[in-house]
Amino acid sequence: MPTKLKTKTTVKNPSKRKADPFKAVAQLIKNHQTFLITTHVNPDGDGLGAESALFLALKKLGKKVHVVNHDHLPKRFGYLAFAPVYKAGDHIPPHEVCFVLDAGDFTRIREGVRREEFGTLVNIDHHYSNDHYGDYNLVVPEAAATGEVVYNLIKALKVKVDKGIAEGIYTSIVTDTGRFRYSNTTPHIFRLAAELEEAGADISRISEHIFGDISREAMELNRLALASVQVSENGAIGSMTLTLGDFRKSGASDDDTENLINVVRNLDTVKIAIFLKERPDGRIKLSLRSKNGVNVAEVAKLFHGGGHAYASGALLPGPLDKALQAVLKACQTALK
Repeated sequence: MPTKLKTKTTVKNPSKRKADPFKAVAQLIKNHQTFLITTHVNPDGDGLGAESALFLALKKLGKKVHVVNHDHLPKRFGYLAFAPVYKAGDHIPPHEVCFVLDAGDFTRIREGVRREEFGTLVNIDHHYSNDHYGDYNLVVPEAAATGEVVYNLIKALKVKVDKGIAEGIYTSIVTDTGRFRYSNTTPHIFRLAAELEEAGADISRISEHIFGDISREAMELNRLALASVQVSENGAIGSMTLTLGDFRKSGASDDDTENLINVVRNLDTVKIAIFLKERPDGRIKLSLRSKNGVNVAEVAKLFHGGGHAYASGALLPGPLDKALQAVLKACQTALK
């Protein structure tokens, strides 16, 4: 059975506003043949898993489907069923309907993105900050992951959940719940995980791919990142930084940083974890994690970012040390 969720969803069509939004999108799919699926820059497990599951569901319905993201597919997610057709780049192939997954803001697809590049837009997400930019909006803030929203859409389509779809959805929820540790882990998420395993998801293999495998280069980057860790406010704030020099020295890539912030978050005294990494364009990517009820989404908003109360991010201007001081000051205020 579909997971029951309270939805904050809209359809930009007055005749359909009172209809079930999942049924409305299901009808949209039935009425069209060519689709594009995309997600935000620097795609994560939630967006990628949701994309893979939706791709497979649409193919089961006999649809023509493209998956195009701004960035390449991280190696650790290469097991996802859509990997052979995944494309990276900004060329938008012909399509009738575009699904944008896990992007709280339309501009997160890429810099300079234009609405007129796309056909009918379906916005599927679970961020509270989502501004309902789609023609159809399946935005469910209570969902643990965008993959959970996609799962309910697949159920509305009456598509059988097979191994590939199950592994896509499981990837979404296991990453966005922090391996079922974050506060968005609820009883129905555990029930959903059980359904997905029963449908064929190899959860041990998935966890090994996402959280277990590590290259020598990534290990060296981990060492450099650990050497940068600092704590302040009597241990309540922990920070970690990586420079472009660290990436060059280690030979690692940006993909190898995915789980580093949790090292800081796991410190027993830490309430706010900060991770700053220098990008080739000189800007600084900020990731924030929290526990004990601290809302880091409010901190991210100060830097024109967003996300969840417990996991948020933003882009800041350099240099790195100046960005760190600005974020530390904001986090200190958030703790008061």
